[in-house]
Amino acid sequence: MKKMRTTAFIMALAMVLTAASCNKSSSTSNYNDASNEASTEASTVTTAADTTEATTENTSDADSEANPLGSTADIENYIKTTDINPPLWKVTDTESGNSIYLLGTMHVLPEKAGNYPDQLMDIYKNCDSIAVEYDTVALMEDASAMLEFQQGFIYSDGTTIKDHISEETYKKLTDYFDSVGGYNAMLDQYNTGFFLNQLNSVMLLRLENLVTEGTDTYFMNLAKDDNKEVISIETLDTQVKALSAYSDDLADYLLNDSLNDIDDIEEYAECIAEIYELWANGSGDIMFDMDMDIDEIPEELKGDYDEYKKTMLDDRNKGMADKAEELLKEGKNCLFMVGALHYSEDVGVDNLLEAKGYKVEKIA
Repeated sequence: MKKMRTTAFIMALAMVLTAASCNKSSSTSNYNDASNEASTEASTVTTAADTTEATTENTSDADSEANPLGSTADIENYIKTTDINPPLWKVTDTESGNSIYLLGTMHVLPEKAGNYPDQLMDIYKNCDSIAVEYDTVALMEDASAMLEFQQGFIYSDGTTIKDHISEETYKKLTDYFDSVGGYNAMLDQYNTGFFLNQLNSVMLLRLENLVTEGTDTYFMNLAKDDNKEVISIETLDTQVKALSAYSDDLADYLLNDSLNDIDDIEEYAECIAEIYELWANGSGDIMFDMDMDIDEIPEELKGDYDEYKKTMLDDRNKGMADKAEELLKEGKNCLFMVGALHYSEDVGVDNLLEAKGYKVEKIA
């Protein structure tokens, strides 16, 4: 596998980490409809984690007409294993004896991914509640919360995206979305994070055999059927801030670079597949294990990238660890699940809990 581009990594990072999906469409036409009907009270907004099942059946450029968004790639061509053995930890408060389980999740999965292991399913069956980044199943049923989420991506200071990126990047961006039937001038009120997430969604829509029911959605639906409590770890505001955590300069660079590489769907498929492979084989530190090239980011933007990572990952991890500690102290019999990258490096949720004095054992 060739060395993964940092741009592709950052876009995939947003997809893997953030479960703020607010609309599950069934075909690429829904993406175009959502864009054409955009307004300050948009009825649908596609985000990085808001993906659909790809409907095309061919990966060749000659057959790109099957998908109006461009040429496609079959994710199955980049997957070596379909067995699932996701990273799993047991956290115990040695003083009270209370314990919870931590699960690293993927928010999108290959269609042919296998069943979850018996050990994990037994843990779920024996728990009284699950904790997820945000209860997106409930979100999709709450019109006011949906509107709040959507409006979080709109500039509130009277500016438009034209004021935040270069004229060259703006033209390239609008020309691209116009070419796929998804541009409307009213979209200009949305921020750079929205457009970066839109580009990521476009790429995901061009991956065949990728489904939207990732780990979180699977267990949320199961928990609701089983009348188990579903706890939201984060607020909508936290989710929106994470998806909009780019400085203008970093966003301009990423938008421009992503548009330059928009047709390299094969490399994007490799990126998603690499994350999946590490997750499915139980990696407890995907950030460390991934083959990424941070040096690709211009030197003058390294600080901006560090701030992005702090907001998207490090700060959220601290909040997640605090929530896990709260559940432990309450004696909740809980399966706690967040995106797998939240367990990476020293600032991972598992390491933060260990630093708080809890016993943390990786059991899968």
